[in-house]
Formats: sequence, C-alpha cells, structure tokens
Amino acid sequence: MTKAQKALLLAGTGLFAVAQPAFAQTPQAASADGATEDVITVTARKREENLIDVPLPVSVATAAQLARDQIYNVTDLQRITPALEISQTSGGETNGGGRLRGLGTGVFNPSVAPSVALVVDQVPVGNLNFPQIFDLAQVEVLRGPQGTLFGQGASAGVINMTTVAPTTDRIKSSVAVDYANKGTGGSEVGELVLRSAINLPLGDDAAIRVAAQYKRETGLQRSKTTGRENVIEDYGVRARVLLRPSERVTVNLIGEYAKEVQDGQTFFAIAIAPNGTTPFGPPGGTIGGISTGAYTSPTGCNVVITQRAEEYCEDIPTFMTLNTGGISGIIDWELNDNLTLTSVTGYRERGFTQYTRDFSRLTGAPAARQEKAQEDSRGFNQELRLAYTGSSLDVVGGVYYNDFRFNRKPLGAGPYAFGNNLQGNRTGFSVCTAAGFFCPVPTSFTIEQTTNRTIAVFTDATLKLGDQFNIFGGLRYSDYKNLTLTGVNTLVPTTAFTTTDSNLSGRIGVSYRPNAGTNIYASYSRGYKPPAVGSNPAGALFQLLPESADTFELGAKFGISRFQLAANVFYTKLKNFQSQTSVFVGTALVSQPLNVPSVTSKGFELTIQGRILPGLSVNGGYQYNDITFPTGYVGDDGGNLGGTQFLNAPKHKFTLSTDYAVPFGDTVEGFLNANLVYKSEVLLASRADPRYRFPAHELINLGIGIRGRGEAGWSASIFVRNLTKSREPTAFLASTFAGQADGGIRAWPVAGLTARVVGVRAGFDF
Repeated sequence: MTKAQKALLLAGTGLFAVAQPAFAQTPQAASADGATEDVITVTARKREENLIDVPLPVSVATAAQLARDQIYNVTDLQRITPALEISQTSGGETNGGGRLRGLGTGVFNPSVAPSVALVVDQVPVGNLNFPQIFDLAQVEVLRGPQGTLFGQGASAGVINMTTVAPTTDRIKSSVAVDYANKGTGGSEVGELVLRSAINLPLGDDAAIRVAAQYKRETGLQRSKTTGRENVIEDYGVRARVLLRPSERVTVNLIGEYAKEVQDGQTFFAIAIAPNGTTPFGPPGGTIGGISTGAYTSPTGCNVVITQRAEEYCEDIPTFMTLNTGGISGIIDWELNDNLTLTSVTGYRERGFTQYTRDFSRLTGAPAARQEKAQEDSRGFNQELRLAYTGSSLDVVGGVYYNDFRFNRKPLGAGPYAFGNNLQGNRTGFSVCTAAGFFCPVPTSFTIEQTTNRTIAVFTDATLKLGDQFNIFGGLRYSDYKNLTLTGVNTLVPTTAFTTTDSNLSGRIGVSYRPNAGTNIYASYSRGYKPPAVGSNPAGALFQLLPESADTFELGAKFGISRFQLAANVFYTKLKNFQSQTSVFVGTALVSQPLNVPSVTSKGFELTIQGRILPGLSVNGGYQYNDITFPTGYVGDDGGNLGGTQFLNAPKHKFTLSTDYAVPFGDTVEGFLNANLVYKSEVLLASRADPRYRFPAHELINLGIGIRGRGEAGWSASIFVRNLTKSREPTAFLASTFAGQADGGIRAWPVAGLTARVVGVRAGFDF
C-alpha cells in the first residue's frame, strides 16, 4: 500500500470512527433554524448564517484554533484546511500566493489579479497584501468561483478573514508572548512574538479596540561570507472603532499599519547540490563540479549544502523592507426589518523597497542583483450592496468599484546614473562582480506604471421552495481596463499597452434539507479572471488571456450533536491558466508569463469540526485532488510534464487541529493540542526533473500546558512546530552557474515548515 493510499485510508477511517458513535446516539434537538447546540457561524454569503445552512464548501478556523496553531502569517493558513496551499516567497508575493484545489496565481506581476481573493473585514486586499496577520476572530476558506458576492480576484475561491471587533460591554485587554531560542530544546530558529489588544467601551453606543503584534525571527539562514544570521522583523497595529448613531445604523471604522524588515534573507539558498555534466572550464571538469566548488570548497565560501537551505554565499548582503497601511469604513443601515443597505469603503497602500537583493549567492563571480528599487502600490475599493431577507426569498445585490495603481521606480530622489556598474552606484538589475568591473548583464532599470480599474454589478439570491428545497444562484457582470507603461533606463515611459475586457459569470444550484441537521446541495458556477500584461525576454509587452473556470459541486453537510461533518465532490475545467516559465536572458534566469491552455481539477473533500467528546475539539479535513498539466505541456527544463500532477498541488492532503483539556479542579486545566498536516508528493517547480518533486511527508506541531478555567484567562505552555524536522520549502528554483543550469536546486525555507521551532508561550486576559 502506498503512502497516499494509507493517508486516504487513515482519513476515511478516522472520520468514520469519530462519527460512528454519534450516529448511534440520539442527536440533540435542533432549534427552529436548524442550528445544533454548538453553532458555527459564517459570513460566506455576506450575511451571518449557520455553516450547515450554506450550500457551499467552506472551511472555518476560529480565533481559538488560530491562536493554538500559531497562525501568524498568510503562509501558516495552509495548515488550517487541506484545500489551501500558500507559496509566498520574498516580499510576500504581489498576488498573495494562495492556491485552492491547485488553482492560484503563478505570475509575479502587479497587473495580474489573484485567483484566490484575500478579503479582510469585507475589503478585498487584492495585490496589496501583507504576509503577517494578527488579532483575527475567524478565517473562512471558500472553494470554487465566488464572483457573485466577492470582488475582483475570486475565480478559484476566497480567504475571508475577520478581525476581532470592539464591544460595548466592558473593558478587556490581553497580552501574550511566544519565545524560542535557536539551539535551545532543538529549535533551529529563534523567534519572539508579542501580541496585545485592548477593548474600551465609549458609552452604550461606541467602542474602540486597538491590537498590535511584534515578531522577530532570527537564524533561519546564515551567510558564510559574513558570519551573520538573517533577521526578519515585523510589526503591525490596528484600531477598530464601533459607532451606533441610531438603533438601525452601525458604523465600523478600521485603520492599520504594518512593516517588515528582511536583513540577510537570501533569495533561494542552494539546497540540492549541482550535478550538471556539461563540460566546462578545466580539462575533465563539469559545470556541476565547478559550481559545487564555488559553494563548498575552501576557496569558495565553504557552504554545507542541505535541504535545510540554511547556509549561503554573498558578496553584498540583502536588505529589503515591506510596509502597508490602510483605512476602511463599513456602514450598515437597516432600512426595515427585512432590508439592509451596506457600504464598504477601503483604501490601502503598499511599499516594497529593495535596497540590495542578491539572487545568485556567489562570491568573487558575477552575481545577479536588484538594487535601489522601490515598488509603490495603492488601491481604492467601494462596494454598495442591498440585502433583503424574507420568508421565501433572500437576495443580495450591489455594485463594486476597484482602482489599483502600481509604480516601480528608482529608490531615492535622484539624479540617477542609469547604467553605472560600480558597486554602490548601481540602480536596477545586473549580473556583475561585486566591484562591478565585469558585468555579463550590465545594470539596467525598467520602470513600470500599471493602472487598472474594475466596475462590477452583482447579485446572489436564494429562493425557498417550502421547508426542504432551495434554489440559489447569482450573476456578475465585470468591466475591466488595464494600462501598463514601461521604459528602460529612463523616468519617462516609452512603451504603453492597454487591455480591456468584460465578462458575465455566475452560479446556479439547488439544496435539499430533509431535516434541520442535513443539507444536500449541487451547483454549477462560472469563474472569471481578467486579462493581464506580460513581457517577453526582449522587454516587449503582450496580453495574457483572461481565465475562465467551469466548476461543478455536489456535497452534503450533517449536524450531529456538537459537531458537523461535510463531504463534497468537485470538478473544475479552467481555460487559459495564467502562469509563467523561466528562461535565460544572457546569463540570468528570468520569468516570462504565459497561458496554460487548459487545466482540470477534480476530486473530493471530507471535513469534521466541533466537539466530539467532553474536552476534545477537532477541526480536520482530507482532500483528494487530481489536477494535471495538459497533454504535451513542456516544462522549464524542456521535459514533458503532460499528465503530471500540477504545481504546488498535492494529490492527497490531510489536516487536523485538536485541543484536549483535562480539569485540575475548578479553576485550572491541563491541555494538549496538535496541528497535523500530511501531504503526498508536491511538485515545487515546472520541471520534469524528479528532484523537483518534494516527497510525501508529515508536519507535526504540538503544544502542552496549563490554563485557567472560566473567567480566569491565562495560559502557559511549551510548543514545537515541525517536530520531525521536515524540510519542505515553499518553492524550488533551478540553480545556475556562469549562465548555464548546473543541475543544482535552490529552495526558499520557512520557519516551522522547513526548520523546527521549539519554545514557550504565555498569555493573559484581563
């Protein structure tokens, strides 16, 4: 029996074993609206509903689960549900890095809309995301096209995040700390996380909540050239204000700012030694051997090459910063008992500064770098929607407007000496020796200005045909326009490319409720992702075709005592998947966007959530996803990838989050929590070489400690993330030497995913 078959059997057997006793028991009486004793509430359809009432595949992680599983950044979210994979690398990824059922955005270009929309407090973040997250009340992961209710970039699904809201009942505050020291208790990374929040009532009709997080990570990587360990430092602060000017009007105002500093975090460290056999250099030498020597020999920088991807060479250390800030306002006006008007306004800015970004990790040889580059983005969203709730009809409809602007420019006020190759004077991308006396690819800077806007009209409705049958569906009409301007070694653009498109998408489905605790549904939906702009190796601009996705769903949800079970099968046919390939430009390996003609994703999902025994809560899921490259598809290395499992898409994935508590009297209890992830083989680059397939593996995270019961809000524990030291990176990239692929592989490591973290944590609520 294969590992994948074992995982499938384990998932199915585990769910059956958990569910079987509950089926034998008499289910608890449900309320009139079908809710069981422990209700899981979601806003997947822009209104508060019991999860079991929503005829869509939705995974939910509560605030308690997010805290115990140490979900601190967007990459961590892939541990909460098997459908989600996150492939973020340097700078947090322009397009978010999210993939649902294997479908996501594989193009690092600001004109490309994300396939998986990231929505925070009803505001689409789009290409203005920040990797760190904090003070969350809930995360909902919606699979399949969601354009009838969510903004631009929801063709594959939505990550719907809600932050903790202020309340008017009393003053509340909390503080928590996580600490891990590299080398102590087997920890391979140092980590300090400080979190705090305070809620202040401002009378009976107003309140404010201020939350903040500081995170410092050290020692994930180390430069053998300088002896310094890298440091990633970030902090964020958010203020939420609640106002109720009247009984029927509620206003939420939100402002936030966050910043991240990456000092010494190299771009893909060498993880698998070069093995090229192309003759190169001295008689009898090979490019693989010479390249290996450049890293590992005493005349090189003496790196130890392991899949941990810890050590690297450099002549000039990398230093980058990322910052975001935004404000938003949500106004809900209850026009009467059945009709509510909602306005959602959001403005957000994002800045990514690359003082020096080293791509090659070589010493004494020409190395690829980006220097003195600033990328500034800003976006404005406005949504106005009307929601009607009646005895036989629920309808949400509205209009949506988005304006996004991106500007890549030289860092500083100038004047700029474009084309200067000398160290300290380079502005732009180059492949040069450190001093700049030899440059196979001379320094050049490409400015880019991208402006796009989306106008959409949408509606989503549920028609209730008696007590058992519902018909649901909706439509969305989108009008899109993008203008991209570029120029090389100039502040004035010399090339312009305009892209326009419009589209009608939507969904239709039916649900059957044989009883209050059961929901059986089937649906068809059409997803849409607008066109984008790409550039070829010569710098010429061209259009990436829009994506379209046809998705069929068949599923069922069951409320059993204190937990819910769900199962669904899915089939998605996607046309013109927006992706990219790696090609050589001179001696540098660069990315070129392209459309993959057709991709099909099909499979099934199982989930369980709730309390299955006194003191034991679980949130688990399993996904089988068969998604492959189309027949004859050629990978970046020229190999045939046709029929191969798709990029960043394990065929089998199992996730489980549990918390088990044992009382030690009336005021204290002990607890054990676990977050387990199993993945079958994962392809981490579009290459036929089998070494780019990371093998099947498990990720085990544990915590054990004590905490107060009831109103005594305190806890203390010991935690370990990546107990078995799995070495899965977030991505692989081919290694090059002297302008040729040398057979080596570079990796992007992540703390807790590639390296083990062991530490202590404590928290207090007042």
